[in-house]
Amino acid sequence: MRHLRMFWFTALLLGCMTTMAQPVSSSKLQEGKVPEGTVYYLPKTVIHFHLLIEKKTYTPGIFCQYAEKYLRQKPAGQDEDIHHRVVDFRLSQTGVRDTSKCFIATLKGKSATSEIRLSEDGVLLAVNDTPIVVKKQPPFKATAKKKKNLDPMKFLSDEVRMAGSNAKKAELVALQMAELQEHRQQLITGEAEEMPTDKAQLQLMLDEIDQQYEGLLSLFMGTTTCDTTEQHIALCPEREMQREVIFRISKPLGLVDKDDLSGIPFYLTLEDLHQQSQQQYDYPENKKDGGFYANVPGFVRLTLYREDRQLATYEYPFAQFGFTELRGGSLFKKYPTHLKLNPITGAVEKLQAEIPEK
Repeated sequence: MRHLRMFWFTALLLGCMTTMAQPVSSSKLQEGKVPEGTVYYLPKTVIHFHLLIEKKTYTPGIFCQYAEKYLRQKPAGQDEDIHHRVVDFRLSQTGVRDTSKCFIATLKGKSATSEIRLSEDGVLLAVNDTPIVVKKQPPFKATAKKKKNLDPMKFLSDEVRMAGSNAKKAELVALQMAELQEHRQQLITGEAEEMPTDKAQLQLMLDEIDQQYEGLLSLFMGTTTCDTTEQHIALCPEREMQREVIFRISKPLGLVDKDDLSGIPFYLTLEDLHQQSQQQYDYPENKKDGGFYANVPGFVRLTLYREDRQLATYEYPFAQFGFTELRGGSLFKKYPTHLKLNPITGAVEKLQAEIPEK
């Protein structure tokens, strides 16, 4: 309630004297210049979850049911399987227009020629200064692409192709794989009938054998492909949260709606720390009539969970968990004054007047 009392007290005080900033209803005016002055908004803070989601797809081989019989190996399964999971995540913040914090600035005296810089949606960024540029969160590094799987069918011998049943084909492919292994060993030991002339040619022959063997092996053991995509979720909290579901990850589908019970839940706890950054300026009159409204953001603690496992904890300033107050005061009336606001929180980052030396 403290910030509400301060806001209405300030609004009442400004209504009784000539000022440069006045609260107005956001439904009455559009942002930018109007006959009464310049309409601007302050921001509220949005948190963004950047998720790197891995999709792993297993495709069984056509001879998977014979893998244990001929290779003494057990494949991952006899059915296709798709598995999604979060392999990395980051958090970032942006600011958006808060329609409950709309003000009008009427410039007079030394401030009459002030340049007011607004964002595209009317949020106050700077006065007589260059706005702060928010660095965008860099995308996750793309997963290195594996070489495209070769078609194993091209390695089948004519005898395998002519076989009448899958069982017979599997037996012949297993024999073909054993012959490849034997030939490889002969090349390594120098017992092959046709030996390569140098090491480079030997390595080339070994690579070709390995490629054929891996291709034929995939007919029994199947293949697994892996790819990653980056997904974003934006959240603009207005209150504290206690283990609320913000998204779910479904094994076959990936990112799904938070109400889709087929997905594994990821929870967020948001705690209001009831702390504000105490910004001090060298101008004792900077809160008096005149100037521009700015946010004094409050700090919150965010804790992210995957089911019952805690993943990470962060502390961030949020505009909507603080309060609003007037900044600049008589500075804008008496001197050319520079003001910069944080575009994410609306907090004052710079307040400096050009005071002439005496």
